[in-house]
Amino acid sequence: MILYHGSPVKGLKELKPCLSEHGKPYVYFASNPLVSLLYAVKPVPKPFSFYPYGFDENGGVVYSEYYENAFYDLYKGKTGYLYECDDLKNIDAPTHINGVYTTTESIKIDRITRIPDLYTFYKEQEEKGLFRIKQKCEISDQEMQFIFDELKTEIEKNNLKNFPQHAMSIFIQKHFPAIWETDKN
Repeated sequence: MILYHGSPVKGLKELKPCLSEHGKPYVYFASNPLVSLLYAVKPVPKPFSFYPYGFDENGGVVYSEYYENAFYDLYKGKTGYLYECDDLKNIDAPTHINGVYTTTESIKIDRITRIPDLYTFYKEQEEKGLFRIKQKCEISDQEMQFIFDELKTEIEKNNLKNFPQHAMSIFIQKHFPAIWETDKN
């Protein structure tokens, strides 16, 4: 089985485990290249994460825009690299995300594809029916409240109010100012 790894870093010959969003040194892979390439952009630094994607009833990848024009904002003009690896051994699926796998071993890269503009690439995939951007106006109040609660938890858990210049703090202040303002300590 071919597995894919998306990255903003060019020229890699080998993928090495590094600290993940889940607190352990992993290399992440996906069986779907569209999922992998979402990770070719780093909206916030590790150990934080902001990859609001899921799957529709047919298994298609859906990216939810939790603020206006989020996908354009984060992916337009960004170059990404799709690294392909063949016949991986010792892979696991600890995240329970559909088609996402990890390994704790270094892995040789078999092929690389450069995507010059990820936004344009994904819009092409959307035209083919392989990807969908769920716009903010389509997101239910219940789903938005869940996201707001998750962000509030991040603020509290990581004491971000005391670090307003931290990249995650800046991200929340910029894109979710109401959460930042209403979550005063």
